[in-house]
This record gives sequence, C-alpha cells and structure tokens, in this order.
Amino acid sequence: PGGTVPCYRSAPAVRPGELSGKISWPTDPTNPNFPAVVVHKSVQDRDFEPLRVGDPLFLSLDGKVIPYYGSHGEEVHLIFVNEGGYYYASSGTGIGVAVKSQFDWETGWFVIEEDGGESEEVVVDEEDSYE
Repeated sequence: PGGTVPCYRSAPAVRPGELSGKISWPTDPTNPNFPAVVVHKSVQDRDFEPLRVGDPLFLSLDGKVIPYYGSHGEEVHLIFVNEGGYYYASSGTGIGVAVKSQFDWETGWFVIEEDGGESEEVVVDEEDSYE
C-alpha cells in the first residue's frame, strides 16, 4: 500500500564515534575484548525479535539479570546477537540494534514515523549502500 514495504533499519547511534546503534556490554577490566557479562538466554539466537524496556538482556557472571533500559527506545530489535566479531573493542563491542521502519520503493527513502504520528522521509545516500 502506498508503495512502501516494511523493513528494519539500524537504530541511530547514541554514543560519539558510533555509526549505528549498539548496546555495549561491560568488559573485563584487564581485557577489553572479554565481556564481563553473558547474553541472556531469552535473546540468544533471536535476532530481529522485539526487545522491550525491562526485558532481560544480559546475565552477570554472578547470576544477576541485567534488563534492557531503553537506551534506543521502548521497543527495539537486536541484530548480530553474540556475534564473535563484536567481542573486540576495535570493532565496537556489543549487540547491534535495529528499529522497524518503512521503505518507499518508489522514492528510495525511508519513511520515519515521528512521535506525533507524522512521517518524514529520509534519503538513502548511494554512498551508504552495501549492494
């Protein structure tokens, strides 16, 4: 309808230097490539499943559940959960975060819903394409 299709897009970065949204895990103080937590079993192997504020996200090494606190919005979709390449500080430790969106295939723009229910179109730059 209307020339749009549902899709996911990377959540906006919330920390300086990031290109897209990530939820970082705490790391071992002596080795930044070793996480100080494990991914909670409720999100392991569940890429693109919804995660809401308060849902379990990590488990500390002493067994304490660490919930999602809403750093990227009320509901997000995790991607690259427990991906080996993201254990290294050089690649940006953590889990990728995506949000639901709409893509207008006629204009080549993402349609972003604003909080007031209005929409805004965002141009996808060809230089950012990964074809």
